[in-house]
Amino acid sequence: MDHSTIDAASFPERYVTGRLTPEEAALFEEHYLDCPACCARVEAAERLQRGLRRLAEAAAVRAPGAPRSGSWSRSPRLALAAAALLAVALLPAWIELREVQRLRSDLIRAQGEKGSVERLGTELEQTRRDLAAEAAKREALAREMAADRRPQTNLPIVSLTPVRGSAGGPVRTLILPKEPGWVAFWVEPGDADFPAYRATLRTAQGAAVFQASPLTLNDLGALLVTVHSTSLSPGSYRLDLEGLPGTGAPVPAGRFPLRVIP
Repeated sequence: MDHSTIDAASFPERYVTGRLTPEEAALFEEHYLDCPACCARVEAAERLQRGLRRLAEAAAVRAPGAPRSGSWSRSPRLALAAAALLAVALLPAWIELREVQRLRSDLIRAQGEKGSVERLGTELEQTRRDLAAEAAKREALAREMAADRRPQTNLPIVSLTPVRGSAGGPVRTLILPKEPGWVAFWVEPGDADFPAYRATLRTAQGAAVFQASPLTLNDLGALLVTVHSTSLSPGSYRLDLEGLPGTGAPVPAGRFPLRVIP
């Protein structure tokens, strides 16, 4: 039994006036004996009932021809008057209780609506930020695509050619363009001859920057590999070339050291 049920059904007042069922009375007694608030309400209702009873008994004594030995409850008129007085006395409290419950319900509903509005506002703001970020990404992608469609002039090209007796030849240097764009590696596999090749550009620590395969030789017996300059940063690199035979594992076909500077 909780206070919302107790307040809605006026359990303390009905308990004092004996208008609860035995089951309701038993449940309420288990509750109010450990509840200071409900205990105080029961005591107030009992005091009010005792006061009304005394008033009724005094009226019965003063009334002409009133029975001397009978209690006030034996007179229907006095009992009815006492019940009416009790109802009148309890009516303001009952009305106040109903109003408090209504205001409490309104407050809970208003708080819930406020929370819903705040959550909706937060979700809308997050959606707006997501849409703005997505629009910025699309604009950047559109600019990159437009730049890729423009004719490329003076494309930086680095020639990577193996030198006999060396581990890949001298260190070649790539100067990054001032504006982002494509750079190309002209790779000659030398004496190697495979149906296809795989080229992997790695940092000095061995991390792969990009990998392209299968690559086939052009009419000049070389491989032309392009990469966007934004994928590179100043530092040391190496390009590992592997031959891809028809069957079996890839075969090392060349290692070319590279230095990238701004």
